[in-house]
Amino acid sequence: MSSVVQGNKIIDKINERLKRGEQFFSFEYFPPKTQQGVQNLDKRMTEMAERGPVWMDMTWGAGGRTSDLTLTLCDKIQNEKKIDALMHLTCTNMETKKIDDALAECKKLGVRNILALRGDPPMGEDRWTATEGGFTCAKDLITYIRKNHGEHFCVSCAGYPEGHPNVRKEIKDPNWNPEKNEPAYWAVRKLPNGKYEGVSPEDWKAEQAYLKAKVDAGSDFIVTQLFYDLDIFYAWVKECRKIGINVPILPGIMPFFKAGSFGRMTGFCKTVVPAEIHAAVKKYKKDDKAFQAWGVEYITKLCKSLLTSGIVPSVHLYTLNNKAIPYKILDALGFPKSKSDAGQLDRFFSLAIGSKAPDKGWRAGLESKESKNGLVKPDMKSLVDQAKKLTKAQTKESGAISVHTKVVSAIKKRPELSNASSHLERAEKETERATVAAYKASKSTA
Repeated sequence: MSSVVQGNKIIDKINERLKRGEQFFSFEYFPPKTQQGVQNLDKRMTEMAERGPVWMDMTWGAGGRTSDLTLTLCDKIQNEKKIDALMHLTCTNMETKKIDDALAECKKLGVRNILALRGDPPMGEDRWTATEGGFTCAKDLITYIRKNHGEHFCVSCAGYPEGHPNVRKEIKDPNWNPEKNEPAYWAVRKLPNGKYEGVSPEDWKAEQAYLKAKVDAGSDFIVTQLFYDLDIFYAWVKECRKIGINVPILPGIMPFFKAGSFGRMTGFCKTVVPAEIHAAVKKYKKDDKAFQAWGVEYITKLCKSLLTSGIVPSVHLYTLNNKAIPYKILDALGFPKSKSDAGQLDRFFSLAIGSKAPDKGWRAGLESKESKNGLVKPDMKSLVDQAKKLTKAQTKESGAISVHTKVVSAIKKRPELSNASSHLERAEKETERATVAAYKASKSTA
């Protein structure tokens, strides 16, 4: 195990970025089935951590069948990649002791973020059943975590803009009018057999009430199931806000990888698929590269619509352990290509913020060590290297000093950083020294 980096609560990072009006992204992975696959993913996560996601999350196998590997990979994310890990935790085949063991291990590893889920049925089974001595739903799991661990963990939950697959059913109401959708079923889609599927008004009301119950039980934010119909998503968010669900809602986005497997994935999730996507799947059925290229363009357009809507601050990419396609989407969206390319203000805020769980320079990739008096001391070499880059890229005469002054001034104006005075003072002194030294060095070599 790596040296432990006590994690940040993701909700603190989300709220800080909301205050700054900063958009962000995150990645999801799953535990591979082979040792070679694990080694490949480890390398890929190291590379993708350099892109600067606010967090990286790892799924949890049904019944905990990949629990050890999930915890190992979360350890790597948290303590090797230096990115906050969000660990999925499900109720499937999980008695209370297994939950306790998993949460205890999270504390040991410094992982402070849990995505609480009911989970899918175990492999080979069609229906989900509760385990004796376990939990019946995600709400029970959230309640249990809050009762036994208070606010130590940031707990999130899943949201289903089109309704959970269990409540999406073939519409058999003889009084239903498909042309007018009366009575109003939620997120209607036409099935291959010509019939229609959706969520009945009664089931939809119960579905939304349950989501609110999860939030009321202690969920800090919501990550959505994959979707492609923006109109349904926007309507769903509006419905959530109307019933008092006010936590951040972050859209889960599944890029396109293979035309042949797309139907299986969306069929399992009962996803509403726009006609344009159906046409592309048919057109590129035997050409995955062309399908991926088309998909990057389509997903980029979808994400741009989301990020310019003012409704969500980020996109959460379901990578399927792939790097190339998510990177192309982020490039097209204009996100920085590396953590070091992120704005100076963001780097200094990350260094100086004094929240309940200080953000220890993750955005700048800084290694932080506790000094004797308990203050966080940034690694000087990293600061000097960054100051040199800043000087070369953004300054001429006294530019480095002026940029530093503006950054410090901006931080001081933020009232929510009032508790960070000691961190800020240390950051000011050491950053100024590093910046001036780098400026002089660049002048002597100019």
